[in-house]
Amino acid sequence: MRMKELQDAYCKGIIDKKLYWTIMRENYTYVLPQLQEILKNHEECAGISITAEGVILEKKTGVKLLFDFSQAMCRAEIDLVNPVDPEHFDMLMINRLIDENGCKVALDIGANNGMFSLEIINEHPDMELHLFEPVPTTFENLLKTLSINNADTERLHPNCLGMSDKKGTFDFYLPGESEAASLRPVTDEFYCKRADEFGKYTGSLELEKVKCQVSTVDDYVTEKSLDRIDLIKIDVEGNEKFVLEGAEKTLGKFHPIVYSELLRKHAAKFGYHPNDVIAFMAEYGYRCFTVRGEALEEVPIIDEETAETNFVFIYSKENQPE
Repeated sequence: MRMKELQDAYCKGIIDKKLYWTIMRENYTYVLPQLQEILKNHEECAGISITAEGVILEKKTGVKLLFDFSQAMCRAEIDLVNPVDPEHFDMLMINRLIDENGCKVALDIGANNGMFSLEIINEHPDMELHLFEPVPTTFENLLKTLSINNADTERLHPNCLGMSDKKGTFDFYLPGESEAASLRPVTDEFYCKRADEFGKYTGSLELEKVKCQVSTVDDYVTEKSLDRIDLIKIDVEGNEKFVLEGAEKTLGKFHPIVYSELLRKHAAKFGYHPNDVIAFMAEYGYRCFTVRGEALEEVPIIDEETAETNFVFIYSKENQPE
């Protein structure tokens, strides 16, 4: 029985007051001080707001994330249950690079709920970010997240659009967890778990095929008449190489910092290895790094010993091939 059903039964006189209180405490409200205990020493999360419009996680950076319990596991839940953000040092490094290089315009490709862009804009309110999320339902959630964060629409530009090496309409595969959506079928059953609106797993799996609009970075930059691109973040579940191939003119002209996820298992679905991305970027004068602790360390090759999954590509004129 859900809390609302229990409350309805009490209001109708089916359950007496003291039994109602007891059941509420023993089955539901007892979790509240446990959540407070988790939040008390949490490195990233500051609080949880329960409103009529939704349940909201507030991070210590000020970013607010909506809980979406219909997903297999939403980003707000992931941030709450992880006592330490595995990308904490990545974000510190990205913010440092933004400062050091005077970055003003960024592309957030694979924006999902917009957390990356919100973290950046909170630290750098003068930046301009273009967000790309191709799946319409996920894009709607992105807009909701931007709204609860009172996002500056003069600085943040959301687009219901994917990025690759060619324009068109393509099938995306949307599992139970929206962050795992991909141009290739998702085979990990956990991400395909179906949940009801109250977060209870149903025992069934889901993988919806959704038609989405896709463009290229070069075409978008041209269409929007952007005169600089300083940072590109890419998290597209394996399609990273093709996003970069669709950004050749942008890479060659503006030399932006590129922060990209690269996983061997995702890349394999698209017929390449992450080292192919390192080689491709080297043609444009880029070296590959990863964040270890509070420093950047060069990664000339990704192999079975490489534990990191996020990499930073930095251009140097000295590395530009003849």
